[in-house]
Amino acid sequence: MSDEYGALPDPDKAYPVVRLLVKHGTVLSVAVGLVLAVSGIWMAVAGFGWGWAPAGVLAGGFAGLIMRSYVELVRLITEMLLPR
Repeated sequence: MSDEYGALPDPDKAYPVVRLLVKHGTVLSVAVGLVLAVSGIWMAVAGFGWGWAPAGVLAGGFAGLIMRSYVELVRLITEMLLPR
């Protein structure tokens, strides 16, 4: 007799992107913010106008904050819903 619904997925192998965000989410959020901030500063130094430096720094801070909040939501959902 076969199992109609199939076996449950292995918790350690299921949802690899969620596991990646849970494990390395803080580093990823800081990296996203830094990349945007550095690119804004680079554009200012490259001659695109000095307004790019503060815009890049502000956008980097905002993107890092948004990414960090997303990581925290993923961690919360993971703790409540995924099996360990």
